Amino acid sequence: MSQRSKSNKKFMVLSAIGIFMVVDHHTFTALNLFGDFIPYNSFFMPMFVFISGYFNKVDSKTKLLPYTWKKIKSLLFPYIGISALVLLLQMLMNLFKTGALEPYPSGYFLYMLERVVTVGSPFAIVTPMWFVITLFALLLVYALLKKLLARIWNSYVMFAIFCALHLLVIYLARTVAPESLYWFLLPLKVLFFLPFLELGIIYRDRLEAKHTSLAGGWKFAILCALLLLNMVRTLYLPTAYDVAFDSIDELAGFTSPILVTPLVSSLVGILFWLTIADLIQKPLAESKFLNYMSCNTFWIMGLHITFYNLFNCVLMLICKVIAPLPYFSVETFQETEWYFWEINPNVKLAYVVIGILGPLGVKWIWDVCCGGVKKLAHNRKKTENT
Repeated sequence: MSQRSKSNKKFMVLSAIGIFMVVDHHTFTALNLFGDFIPYNSFFMPMFVFISGYFNKVDSKTKLLPYTWKKIKSLLFPYIGISALVLLLQMLMNLFKTGALEPYPSGYFLYMLERVVTVGSPFAIVTPMWFVITLFALLLVYALLKKLLARIWNSYVMFAIFCALHLLVIYLARTVAPESLYWFLLPLKVLFFLPFLELGIIYRDRLEAKHTSLAGGWKFAILCALLLLNMVRTLYLPTAYDVAFDSIDELAGFTSPILVTPLVSSLVGILFWLTIADLIQKPLAESKFLNYMSCNTFWIMGLHITFYNLFNCVLMLICKVIAPLPYFSVETFQETEWYFWEINPNVKLAYVVIGILGPLGVKWIWDVCCGGVKKLAHNRKKTENT
């Protein structure tokens, strides 16, 4: 199957790095690339928003209805499709794990819909998909704001306003009871991410040329300075991991006593990996695998935990049919989708590989099937016209 080749190699590499971090983070860090200095969840979801902002072309001429329909097709339809596929696979895996197909309780599908519009993911095994709902709402809100305020829009002023709203969200998340914020999670997450969307646009329009033109030595100096900055920051926080923040889907995990920590952490992480992507883009520019990975981050995000569980099903089958595997707990795996066989650290790497290659394999099959259908339709139309 032919696959579109991204012309912007720096952002191709950056998005591939970002989705690798998502997969690696969800194995509790098999490789942990610079994670001891710049933890993944101190920046990687804001970095995806930054990437979306970089490619965002919304302006006063944008027609909101066609734009909304475009985002529904590119975000919500795949979200529904992948969620439905995962739900089916989860039912089959539960049948394998327990030997019975347990019916869902009354009201479960209404509960899933409630989770979609609050937390963002309908059930645990597709937890990372919360980002899709947030991104959809974020892009629509931003497009509406850009349309209404086009005549007075100044990116730097709006970035400052968005940063203030971001800090307000952090304050609310730290001081208000979680149950009180539950039905406001989606709009609050939109406010949390707005500065990073605008930052992507500022970088594209005002900063990229300067950043790219820096000599290699200066870029290396930026990397060292950012690592040093994070090292100093950790000295002034109660724990080193306070620079990070967990569970953005529920606006939880902001443990730092300093309100600006998530914003600064995100800016540090984005600039660090953006600089690395700029440095390594040339040797990786022609990598078909990285290009395919970058083009299909959606599939990896939605399916990698499912493939962790499919791998565990294989291990469970070995335990039942051949012999028990050391330290593999069948009972624990039957109870949770987040179980990993931790016989040694190298096994985590297997989960990372499966979490990336599995979804890409599914996407490749989908591409082949779609390509075959299109070719068949084309040939049929050609035959009818002759």
